[in-house]
Amino acid sequence: MPFPMKHFVFWSGVYNAGLALFLLCPPLYRGIGMNICDPVWGWLIAGFLGFSSAVLLLASRDLYRRATFVYWEALLRYIAALVLIPAGLFGDVGLITVPLGLGDLAIGLVYMFGLPKELGLSHHALLYDRVD
Repeated sequence: MPFPMKHFVFWSGVYNAGLALFLLCPPLYRGIGMNICDPVWGWLIAGFLGFSSAVLLLASRDLYRRATFVYWEALLRYIAALVLIPAGLFGDVGLITVPLGLGDLAIGLVYMFGLPKELGLSHHALLYDRVD
């Protein structure tokens, strides 16, 4: 039996919550080689991740009705990948951000292509919230 999307969405929400908590503590992320120039930026990103986590956790409870939120989260994951991968390779944020960015890309692809397949909805319906 394949892994249901609602479980994937739930666990990616848990993952976001873990990242949010991790980014609240500069000694932790510095310990793995991540360099965020000022703790305030880590806290800001943690706030964003916390909100994103709540959206994903709630969406997983009624995925059909809330799938649009998850679909849009895929776009945010792509943006995160576009920022994290080059920043890790060519910037001073730390190489650890490269696998994080690749993970975001993978999660975004699962959302974008798994939701339409499992829910029987088109990309257009998910993008424009036409799921009813």
